[in-house]
Amino acid sequence: MKNSKREMKSIGILDIHTHILYGVDDGAADLNDSMRLLTEEWEQGVRKVVLTPHYGPKFGHPDPNMLRRRFQEICREAEKFFPELQLFLGSELYYQNTTVDDLKAGKALTMNETKYVLVEFGIGDSFSRIERAIQDFVYAGYIPIIAHVERYENVFGKLNFLQEFIKAGAYLQVNANSFTGNFFDKRTKFCKKLLKNDMVHFIASDCHDLRNRCPNMAEVSADVDERILFDHPSWMLKGKYM
Repeated sequence: MKNSKREMKSIGILDIHTHILYGVDDGAADLNDSMRLLTEEWEQGVRKVVLTPHYGPKFGHPDPNMLRRRFQEICREAEKFFPELQLFLGSELYYQNTTVDDLKAGKALTMNETKYVLVEFGIGDSFSRIERAIQDFVYAGYIPIIAHVERYENVFGKLNFLQEFIKAGAYLQVNANSFTGNFFDKRTKFCKKLLKNDMVHFIASDCHDLRNRCPNMAEVSADVDERILFDHPSWMLKGKYM
């Protein structure tokens, strides 16, 4: 039954975390790379894609007007080949003490100009640092989505920590490839446990290229609730609470 529902809703499958906007980070290098990645997304049944270039110390703080210009260029090119493909612009924000101020000043982008923000942290960041960051965003009126939450060493395997993040006002995003490991894969077991406990709000590809980190939404387990693939992303793009 779930597969039939998914087929009916396939036009709405949405990938909220990608590095398809070219020339700003370790994702697509040029417009041709962007189009190759979008072609792969389309062939996998994805019909809505959020472009979320990195913003932070590792890859710099790209000018939002430049991002918008390149985004519009990609939109025009995509329209020629995939007129039904819908593209949206956001950012993956590497959290620093200045991130909230940058958002307020318009230096950093939210997700599709809503109050939602996609936020990543250092692999070794502590529970308390991440919790304080969530509080900073929420107090400033933003709704944080924690990118690839399964990566952070100090909260991995600790459902109680992640429950505290949710209580504080955050939503959790997991990468699709984290569900594709075998029975002995600790990350896959943990992510499936999160899913079972209704603690996964978004699943995304976090795609960068067609070699090592390619679009992979087609690999998502058939057991994933349709709300995660369809409803939550749609509500997020409209700025609605879940």
